[in-house]
Order: sequence, then structure tokens, then C-alpha cells
Amino acid sequence: MTLILNLETSTKNCSVSIAKNGIGLISIEEHTDKHLHSEKLHTFIQYAIKISKININDLQSICVSQGPGSYTSLRIGVSAAKGLCYALGIPLLSLDSLTILSQKIDVQDGFLIPMIHAKSDFFYTTLYNRSKKRLCPISIKKFGSDFFQSITENKKVYLFGNITFPKVKKLFTDNFRFIFPVYPSAMDMSFLSYVKFCNKKFNNIEEFIPFYL
Repeated sequence: MTLILNLETSTKNCSVSIAKNGIGLISIEEHTDKHLHSEKLHTFIQYAIKISKININDLQSICVSQGPGSYTSLRIGVSAAKGLCYALGIPLLSLDSLTILSQKIDVQDGFLIPMIHAKSDFFYTTLYNRSKKRLCPISIKKFGSDFFQSITENKKVYLFGNITFPKVKKLFTDNFRFIFPVYPSAMDMSFLSYVKFCNKKFNNIEEFIPFYL
């Protein structure tokens, strides 16, 4: 039996889950207008452990969102994960926030473009095919660039994330579909973190830092 505590703090959604053998047992999360992870995260962890009726010492790993996303919120999540790993003597896992976000959307054809707001008119993004294989590196883009124009070959493109989409329709063709708002969630980390655990894709706890662009 593999019990993993998953933490997702890359956006204003503070999210915690506990998974057993890749299947989520419990998820606690709250989305607010402010980044309140410093106030909420440890309380949510305590609630999740209590509600799932497990002993914290039975956890076999902690998986944390490494980013990209909010600088402060990611540091809070990573600090909590590292502290628990040290205290419990268990390994640290990590997943990038755009891969976590992509688990929200299932399509039969086309491409997936997850988007997490960075600042002003900038956003973090990457590109996946319908099988959720990443086709390009994570990068930061600006609305109004040629990023969207260079993607499609008359295939559907699904854009989704935590941003308020600007009214710049000239950037898009009829092939684009918009799904907003969508936030990365710790519950969607359950299977991915289990696969990483089974493959022993652990992070060096001392050297691990959030992924910033």
C-alpha cells in the first residue's frame, strides 16, 4: 500500500489530497481572491489526515507542485513538503503545475494548452497532444504574440487555465475552444505521483527549489 500526500499551491487555489495506490482518498481545497496558503495549507493537511483516518507516519512520500506559478505560494508549498519529508524520513516527489492542470481536460482530438497567469498580460504555458504528451518546453508568453497563430493545422485547440481571457479574437480561428477558469488541484496529482513513486523519481530534498521562469 502506497500513501502519498499531494500539495498544490501554484495558484490562488490551496489544494491538498491523500492518495492510496494512485487513487485519491480525500481532497481539501479552497480558492480565494488572495494567496492564503500560509494560513490554510497546514490546516488542510491536518484535516486531510484526520478525515482519511490514516496515521501521518504511514505516509510514504510527499508530492508537491514545483511550478510555474505564484512565487510566494510555491515556496510555501515546497517548504511544507520538504519539512514533512525531513520529519517523517520519506522521499520528496514533484510535478509541474501545467501537467497537473492538464489532467482536468480530456479530449478525443486536437491539442491542449494549459495556461497559468504570471503577471500583467503574461502567462505560463506549454502544448500537449490529446494523449497529454508534451510537445514543447514550458515557457512564458504574452497575449498578442504569434504563439497562438503558429499552433494549429485545422485541428481543435483547447485553452484552459486560471486567467481572464482578453478580447483579442483576431488571434484565434474557429478551431479554438476556451475553458475558464480552471485551477490545478492536488486531487489530479494522485495517479501521476504514484507513477513517479513506483519509478523512484525522487527529488533531492536539500537541493530542490520551485521552478521559476
